[in-house]
Amino acid sequence: MQTDKIMVYSNGTGMEAALKEAEHFARYHDLDHKSTLRLRLLAEETLGMVKAITGAFNAKFWLEKEGEECRIHLEADTYMDDEKKQELIAVSSSGKNEANKGFMGMIKNLFLSAYKGLSEANESQLDFGGSTVMFGTLGMREVDAMSNLNFEWSYMQYREGLEENRQGDSAAEEAWDELEKSIVANIADDVRVSVKGDIVQLVITKTF
Repeated sequence: MQTDKIMVYSNGTGMEAALKEAEHFARYHDLDHKSTLRLRLLAEETLGMVKAITGAFNAKFWLEKEGEECRIHLEADTYMDDEKKQELIAVSSSGKNEANKGFMGMIKNLFLSAYKGLSEANESQLDFGGSTVMFGTLGMREVDAMSNLNFEWSYMQYREGLEENRQGDSAAEEAWDELEKSIVANIADDVRVSVKGDIVQLVITKTF
């Protein structure tokens, strides 16, 4: 089952409708109270990321279920005129400001990096204690040639990379601590950001 696709905007338009759609989705699939709460939290965190983006940003939001796996989708078209693109790029220029701290701040930065191009997404980084974590490269998944994807980043790949590198690396250790604090990182089974042509998509997966 797939819900209707709802346009959500960084000014807040569409977000109430998106949350209602998430609640309808939970009822339709007879999710228990705990699962419904977790689904709503994931939806709220996704929409909160959208609200953290300044400028004329909009995306499609929807949910779908296949077997026991539920997926929250956020999809945006990176094709726009130069003025609008530069306005969006400006909010994710360095990834070093406070708005980009935390796991969903990092995802927002990676999502917006797709507007600059794939090389920028690969080079996405955050500073921790004066040291750098290259989270774009650290979370890169090998893209299947048959999928037509240009780029795919996975939270699970990123987490595994951090775990391998955190010993003796203060930046990786601090980045790991950020994951431990994150609602999304603690609830979701995986979070992926992918680029296919002009389309960038965030997919949060949770099995209930």
